[in-house]
Amino acid sequence: MRKKDEMEQKMADQAARITWFVTVVALFIIGGIEYYINDTGMNILLVIASLSVSLILLLERYYLSKANGDNTFNKVIVAALIIVVIILGIAFLV
Repeated sequence: MRKKDEMEQKMADQAARITWFVTVVALFIIGGIEYYINDTGMNILLVIASLSVSLILLLERYYLSKANGDNTFNKVIVAALIIVVIILGIAFLV
């Protein structure tokens, strides 16, 4: 199989972004409907959609910082981990 040229790669990346966006929107809609119909707490579909959005934002930020050669991403991750540990500690004590 031959390697894609720049235009083909750009089109493939755009198609992947659109597919990801439609999938996440569908998960949010279905999760919201299930949440209101069943009147339950956090729904697994909403969790998957939230994790997907978080992951894509983190990966995009990581590759951007890697391309620019700065260390701001590392600082953001360390700060986020500290906040998560503090929140989990408070939730465990309560």
